[in-house]
Amino acid sequence: MLQPRNYPELIGKTLVLEAEPFVIMTEDDNPWVEGLFLTVSLGFVIGVAHLLGGLLMTATLPPAAAVQEAILQGWRQFSQNFGASVDPVATTNSLRWFWSLVTTVSGYGGGWFRLFTLVTTPFLLVIQWLITGLLIFVTARSLGGRGTLNQTLGATALMVAPHALALLTIIPFVSVSNLLMLTWSLLIVYRAAEVTHGLAWQRAIWVALAPIGLLIVIALLFGLLVSTGIFTGVAT
Repeated sequence: MLQPRNYPELIGKTLVLEAEPFVIMTEDDNPWVEGLFLTVSLGFVIGVAHLLGGLLMTATLPPAAAVQEAILQGWRQFSQNFGASVDPVATTNSLRWFWSLVTTVSGYGGGWFRLFTLVTTPFLLVIQWLITGLLIFVTARSLGGRGTLNQTLGATALMVAPHALALLTIIPFVSVSNLLMLTWSLLIVYRAAEVTHGLAWQRAIWVALAPIGLLIVIALLFGLLVSTGIFTGVAT
């Protein structure tokens, strides 16, 4: 089993799409266990980076209460200048409630809610990995792949590697493009399918695109259901 101290080198080689990391994960005694440990470990570290980055950003911003008062003052001036016909008390209470919700969820107003990122970040990465791994296994085997589910899960766990860039979010106001991480992850999934299942590059490309295809199908079905519901509601 790999040691956590080897993870930086493993992730670095994965990011440049070397075959060695995929071979290591595939030939491990328990590939899916190794993949789970890698994903959870990196997810937790990323969560810590998000937490610290959020705390540092909050320290550089004005107090949440002062921002709230500025928003309310701006709304009062707007109402007076343009004569908005709304209940000022109800509107003020709604703005206070909305701002309280925003500061609680974002952690801007303090509290313990921000600590949830230590759990949600690795959890979401694990769910993403398992769904992708299962889909890649089914698609690869249907195209003549030879890898097992255990090996596929081990190799596809390396798709978490681009998320290591999220460690930069420890710096206030720094963000990482989700499109960049998605594209990089697809390239890693391509290499995982190619190495683990011994597929030709043409077939490995189709396997790597399977998750995107599934998302498109889900989006189309969701759009169809929503549009059908809207038209049904209008008709009635």
